[in-house]
Amino acid sequence: MKVRDVLDQIESISGMFDPEGPNKNNKASIKIGCLTNFDFSKLYDLIEQFKTQYPNVKFIIEQGSPMELNDGLLNRTYDLVLNLDNYISNNDVLKTSLYKNNNLQVAIQNNHRLASKQEIQFSDLTDETLILIERNKSPLVFDYVINQCLKHGFHAKANYYVKNLDEGLSKTSLGEGISFLYSGMDNGYLSKKYRVKFLNLNEEKSSQNLVYAFQENNNPMLDEFLNFVHQNRSDLY
Repeated sequence: MKVRDVLDQIESISGMFDPEGPNKNNKASIKIGCLTNFDFSKLYDLIEQFKTQYPNVKFIIEQGSPMELNDGLLNRTYDLVLNLDNYISNNDVLKTSLYKNNNLQVAIQNNHRLASKQEIQFSDLTDETLILIERNKSPLVFDYVINQCLKHGFHAKANYYVKNLDEGLSKTSLGEGISFLYSGMDNGYLSKKYRVKFLNLNEEKSSQNLVYAFQENNNPMLDEFLNFVHQNRSDLY
């Protein structure tokens, strides 16, 4: 018997008594790209649960814009991204599945004339000052709001263009206008932090949902994690 064979047998036998059990060799990494400003606390819950079964799997999570996430998925910077459905390239290489329902909302001051409502229409914004995130940061929302205003017979009075959600909500809190956000951004504390109210927009249904997208690869732990997410996501939302 060759020395290498003996060593392999010893390693195999010793592995039977390893306290880490059968998961010892599941040493893989999964790199995930997530949308900036969105609340992904439930994703961390899923990862924590998954790691009870696979403690040696390392997760790397980075944030980016919708375009950056799509590009990163195509060039395999990321194994998995959580992105808006409309930003995922439509091709045979990428596979997607619904992660969470998501819709466009507005943020208003608590004493605003619309504060008594739970839902508004774009026509309610006719005389309002709007705060939009810069187009290079969120072109889909920017174009959608501008086009919907035109569709309802008025030009958007967008006096402020901001770089991120926090800047927009700060301006709304100070009475400088109405800002836009996605329901998936609300972690339950934003309205209290900025002393604003969130209202749903009764809009034409477009694909604003959050999906998880991935490419087929040779990472078996990614397959395990995707199956785990698919089986457990409904329990978290």
